[in-house]
Amino acid sequence: MECTVVDIYNSKGFESFICTIDNTCVEEEHLDENGKINYHTLKPVLFEFPTYEYLKTGEVIGKCLSFKDKE
Repeated sequence: MECTVVDIYNSKGFESFICTIDNTCVEEEHLDENGKINYHTLKPVLFEFPTYEYLKTGEVIGKCLSFKDKE
């Protein structure tokens, strides 16, 4: 991801950077037929700050609005 820093919060022992996303780059093998990122093949990694851990993502655990009555 290519980001621009829009603000910096200074805290005891570290700084927090507030960014806007300018561009997202991905290899073509992780694009769907519409040119959008396919998160079933690309597994993003999250950084969880309080524990300093990297977390693997990408597993589908349910469909949004699957509880909604079908018309």
